[in-house]
Amino acid sequence: MHWLLPGVAAAASAASAAAVLRQYAARGRPHQLAWGIALSMFAVASLALTAGVVAGWTPFSFKLYYLFGAILNVPWLALGTVELLAGPSTRRVYVAGLAAFTVLSVVLVALARVAPADLSGRLLPEGKEFLPVAVRALAVLGNTVGTLIVVGGAVASGLALRSRRDLRPRVEGNLLIALGVLLAAGGGVFAFLASSDKLALGLALGASVMYLGFRRASAPVRPSVPSGP
Repeated sequence: MHWLLPGVAAAASAASAAAVLRQYAARGRPHQLAWGIALSMFAVASLALTAGVVAGWTPFSFKLYYLFGAILNVPWLALGTVELLAGPSTRRVYVAGLAAFTVLSVVLVALARVAPADLSGRLLPEGKEFLPVAVRALAVLGNTVGTLIVVGGAVASGLALRSRRDLRPRVEGNLLIALGVLLAAGGGVFAFLASSDKLALGLALGASVMYLGFRRASAPVRPSVPSGP
């Protein structure tokens, strides 16, 4: 039954990604595209995890899992927060940095030497045992910066807009997204304990909560109505 929760995580992430990308197709909001891409990464990582648990790990499936589940997904989620809350100059700087980070991550993960013997007989391989230091450093950097942006943006927007009833959906949505990121990141802690069930539970819960946040943050903003004459 080790496949069950990874499978649920993959299905939940894929369904959420499809829904958010449909919203982007209808409304054309850049933050929706960023969130849709990030959720698609969650889905790919969860699918690779399911395949690894069920059929055994290969270097390709492990690299997919690590690239999209441990390195790139949170920074791309943070891009949605930046697009939603930051000014034009900040958005341009973050997009340029994220593009360079993504290219570097793809190249270093593709070039990393992962042998079948490193993965044999393991329910969930621990990348720290055989991945290069540079690859693991990218995972730490991406998750740290991305989580700080998502959580910090949620808290800052909540404090700044707490008196704006017309923007309450955006504030609540960002808070839910931040909670989802923390749930998904918390599940990753169990990777070091080779516990795929708990890792997949974190991914499944995180993707579900984030999707609720995306829906809430993307709700149409209603103009505030003056209370006085």
